[in-house]
Amino acid sequence: MKSQILTAVVGLGRAGWDIHVKQIRLRSDFKIADVADPDSKRREEAARALGCAAHPDLKTLLKSTQAELVIVATPSFAHEEDSMNVLRSGRHCLVEKPMAMDFAGARRMIAASRKAGKKLFVHQNYRFANEYLHLREIIDSGLIGRVFEIRACWFGFARRNDWQTLRKNGGGTLNNTCPHTIDTTLHLLDSPVISVTSDLQHIQDVGDCEDHVHIFMKFKNGQTADLTITTVCALPSPKWMLLGSCGTLSCDGANSTIRWFDPSAVPPLAVVDGAAPDRKYGNKDVLPWKEEVRPAAPSKKHGDYYDNVADVLMRDGKMVVTPRSAAEVIRVIEWARKGTRFPPLKIKAKK
Repeated sequence: MKSQILTAVVGLGRAGWDIHVKQIRLRSDFKIADVADPDSKRREEAARALGCAAHPDLKTLLKSTQAELVIVATPSFAHEEDSMNVLRSGRHCLVEKPMAMDFAGARRMIAASRKAGKKLFVHQNYRFANEYLHLREIIDSGLIGRVFEIRACWFGFARRNDWQTLRKNGGGTLNNTCPHTIDTTLHLLDSPVISVTSDLQHIQDVGDCEDHVHIFMKFKNGQTADLTITTVCALPSPKWMLLGSCGTLSCDGANSTIRWFDPSAVPPLAVVDGAAPDRKYGNKDVLPWKEEVRPAAPSKKHGDYYDNVADVLMRDGKMVVTPRSAAEVIRVIEWARKGTRFPPLKIKAKK
């Protein structure tokens, strides 16, 4: 069994350098052999720090690298084309989110992966986050009953002026923050999405992309999700709320307040049809509420995203974030853009 996965990283910006390189360089089961970036200073920094070969672009890297896994951390609009080129070169590909600019592009990438017989990983790493696993545990435990609605409020206030504020780069909140929120929600409510309603607004970021996103999703099993992701809210709100049939969870990302009751401990209620006693609403029903605060972390230790990548490539393990599940995120994003002034960025597919 091999002891290391020879890896290349394309794009040495925030995601490529501060996320992927930062994680891989500390691991013994990955070795960075090559990097690529158009910025010569970034290439020189990587060559010095990592002792690897540095290239000006992906094309040059693919001609010489011995890496079996190539990480694509280029600007969002280039994810599809760069990933396709990696797969066609006979290498596994790990691409940053969003995997593509539209659902058709995501499907093309999946088809290319199958044709090449190589793995396509999508960096939906929130599937390994403490808060997601914690929320999943609460839902599975049945503590608050059947969860019928999830509310997510990812709030902040920032006047951005970087490349992700430009539509030509595949920028905007919907492409660059919402994939995490949407992916988490889809895997907490295990049911197909049947409708998406949205409101996208450009309030104060420099550029021409949406910085305020409100999405309402309905699921086949009757559940709903109400998501607001914005950089134009200066006051906090619970990051997550789970509404259940016998309780509610409110989570700020670090801790959860849970209030619930045991439905077996209360007598059944009968409908009283007719004039309300004493002309009043309500009754003398008293619920045995319990409340506690818990850390937003799972009860068991768990691995991270790169643990799963290593398990798949070195031990033929099961991929947690499948390309198909990542493509469903893109389908929801595309759906949310319909009828707005922020349609999907059209990228001409190359054969």
